[in-house]
Amino acid sequence: MNVLFVAPSGARAKALATETRRAVDAGHRVLLVAEGESKLDGHELDGRVQTHWIGSSRLSYTEPRATRLFRRRLPLAVLRRVGRGPLRARARRAAKDWRERVVAPLDAEQKTRTQRMRRDRRDAVVREQVQGWAPDWVVLHEPLAVEAVAGFLPALIAERPALRTTYAFEELWDETDG
Repeated sequence: MNVLFVAPSGARAKALATETRRAVDAGHRVLLVAEGESKLDGHELDGRVQTHWIGSSRLSYTEPRATRLFRRRLPLAVLRRVGRGPLRARARRAAKDWRERVVAPLDAEQKTRTQRMRRDRRDAVVREQVQGWAPDWVVLHEPLAVEAVAGFLPALIAERPALRTTYAFEELWDETDG
């Protein structure tokens, strides 16, 4: 039986290592789709477990150079230069206002776009691995896994009614159970 473990954040590393080992020991072919190997530090995966690392945490949105230059660096550099003279207090106040009204929304937008890029990458990689692996059993190992498969899992279950979907690997069924 093909068992797919979906653990996009790898938050429960010890349980993940234990459950994948138990699945391999039970004679199943196991594929683990997780964020990255560094999330599992200190918890060795069984060598028989196939892995696919998502790597979405390395992604980050980079704003255009013109935005970075004309909305962040240049105005603050001018205010810093003006602040060396007799207009020091006004320049500091203007710089503070600029950071609050212009730079802070830019930072928020950058954070939002980065999160969106990471979520889209995670969902695409999980979808690709689920379809490519043709699993008989999908283990949604953490709450983020439910979010990652929510868009396509109902259709996959409708297509393959014998597909098992659980939150942990537990051999509770006989092979005759559906």
